[in-house]
Amino acid sequence: MPLDTILCLDTSGSMAGRGMRELKRAGENFLQGVQETARECNLKENVGVVEFGKNERIVQPLTNDYGKVKRAVDRLEAGGRTPMASGLLNALKEIVEHGGVITVAGKPLAPRIILMTDGVPTDDKGESDEAKVQVLKTAAVFGPIGFKEVGLPHPIPIACVGCGDCDPELLGAVAKLTNGMFVQVDDVEQLSTFFKRQVLLIRFAAKFADDMEQLTSLLVLRQFMKALGEAVEEAEAEAMLGMLLGMMGMGGEGNREVKGLPPLGTRVRRGKDWKWGDQDKHSVGTIIEHDKENWVHIQWDHGDDNKYRWGAEGAHDLKVVDEPRVLKPGEDIKVGVKVQRGKDWKWENQDGGSSNIGFVYKVHTGQHKGLVQVRWPNGTKADYRYGKDGFYDLKIVTRYVLRS
Repeated sequence: MPLDTILCLDTSGSMAGRGMRELKRAGENFLQGVQETARECNLKENVGVVEFGKNERIVQPLTNDYGKVKRAVDRLEAGGRTPMASGLLNALKEIVEHGGVITVAGKPLAPRIILMTDGVPTDDKGESDEAKVQVLKTAAVFGPIGFKEVGLPHPIPIACVGCGDCDPELLGAVAKLTNGMFVQVDDVEQLSTFFKRQVLLIRFAAKFADDMEQLTSLLVLRQFMKALGEAVEEAEAEAMLGMLLGMMGMGGEGNREVKGLPPLGTRVRRGKDWKWGDQDKHSVGTIIEHDKENWVHIQWDHGDDNKYRWGAEGAHDLKVVDEPRVLKPGEDIKVGVKVQRGKDWKWENQDGGSSNIGFVYKVHTGQHKGLVQVRWPNGTKADYRYGKDGFYDLKIVTRYVLRS
């Protein structure tokens, strides 16, 4: 089953002439790279094309007939306004109807959208704040919170590339909402470089998918790119890696794991360098977030949370323990419990196999009540339903009960 990529392209009037020529050249180079990846890494890719300009449509549905895709891109013509939200909605429609999540070395790899624009979004009234709001609302449904509500199989990262008079703040927000990335190029000639790096990112995933340490290393990614002729700056490489991990269910703000720290979901107690008084109330806690400076964020079973040192200042405030969450009678699912796929599971092998056990490290509230975040032994982290709309993707492995 091939990876799915949608090229969501701005064909508004401002792209006429040189802009359209460079966009088509970048698209052709992208397709050549995709074909090379299929040959060299045995990882095929379906590509679809959506345009937003005077035409708002799916130009080419997802296919691995790259001749068809090239002809579709060659036929694009510039004109009209910039209905960006419409472009994203058409990309959503194509993924929902024809896209899917593939598995690489036992890890999920979700579809992605590559959004290219040289302007700001417009609606029937021209440029407006409302047009921007619609773009953000549409982008949100691709992200970790909204994807299940619209029938997507997995959060879908959006890689945004902007040039000309684009709105960097807006595109940066789209990238953040979807665990994607944003790069602004100074000239349309640089579009080919951006598209080439997107090809190489998938090649990197194919090579290191079975080696978590290499896969999550920024240094390894930059060395890999350099060996293939791309000297990627650290900031862009970090954005690329974050997007890739998002595609593999391991990314997102508050969801990224830092090398050298225990995995999210790990259970802990106070350790040899503890100096925080009775903050833990002598209970067990769960790691719910990593900090780059060797601190970890802990939620204690009694409800409080705080950050503690795991190597910072040469100290370890905590120690790892094998103590799943203890539930009181009548309690629902909580951070720290062990889970396994349940009766309504439909997420293929995201968990690494039906016998694998994960830890809950976040329980959503408010409008997203009934969703929980789980980390599986293969490193995948994602939201699952536990009561949402009456569905249970998970079951608690052992309902430990605190007895009086």
